[in-house]
Amino acid sequence: MRPLLHLLEKELLEYRIVVKLPIFIALFAVLNFTLVMSSDNVSFFVQTSGAGEWGFSLASSGFASYVGKLNELVAGFVFLSLFIVYIPKTLRKERSEGSLMFWRAVPVSDHLAITAKLLFALVVIPLITSLLLLFSDGLVWLLAKWWMADDTMVSFSITFPAMLWHWMSFIGRAVMISLSLLPLACLLLFVSQLINYPMVAVVVTVIATKVMTYILLGTSAVGDFMSDVYSLPLTILTSDNPFEAYLSLGVMTHLVLLLLGAALFYLCSKQRSTDDRIFSYLVRNWHRT
Repeated sequence: MRPLLHLLEKELLEYRIVVKLPIFIALFAVLNFTLVMSSDNVSFFVQTSGAGEWGFSLASSGFASYVGKLNELVAGFVFLSLFIVYIPKTLRKERSEGSLMFWRAVPVSDHLAITAKLLFALVVIPLITSLLLLFSDGLVWLLAKWWMADDTMVSFSITFPAMLWHWMSFIGRAVMISLSLLPLACLLLFVSQLINYPMVAVVVTVIATKVMTYILLGTSAVGDFMSDVYSLPLTILTSDNPFEAYLSLGVMTHLVLLLLGAALFYLCSKQRSTDDRIFSYLVRNWHRT
């Protein structure tokens, strides 16, 4: 347990953006809070031109209505953004900086090292962003205590118990998002050890697969399924019921994706255990034959 905690601490020290970005957004929220509190005229105004459609609704019967929903969406997008920044880079950074050789000298297995990176991306990062949500909701609660009557606060569910429930609900939503991201995380960790731009490679492969299957099969069913898979985290984030959104692909589909993720986890650990890339290994064996 202690080696795992040390590995998580190492990741937190190396990727300070995981803490800096939420703190920056929190300070921005404090600035807005200060400007509102120092103003003589406070008003909330939402406008839409009707020219397009949002992929989500800010309507909510939970804490602080649409303001609480907006805080939730901001925290969720920060989680997804930090995931995209961290996962494709972490293993490449070990090889490029030479720290991989140091970690091989300590009693830490490759499986444990990969597990720590997955836990950091799918557990530590969402926990940090959940604290950002709790902080933002706390500012809303303080602002409401200053300006609103008690009965108005109750009508908008701006109460301390509602705020805690909102935070715990977001943690549950983040768990569903992390489960949906697990196969993608394993894929990106594996691909990042083969090429320098794993995210670009995955996006290009998905687009090419969509185009080829449509040309060969004359249907977009395969492409639509792939779109449903990679857009699932956003669907869960914006859905009123994250559990139902997660199960929208079907239980068997998730079992297959998790098995695929487990296979990629094994391959990723094997690849990390060697100095050579798989492509170099295949080329050497081809020359021998």
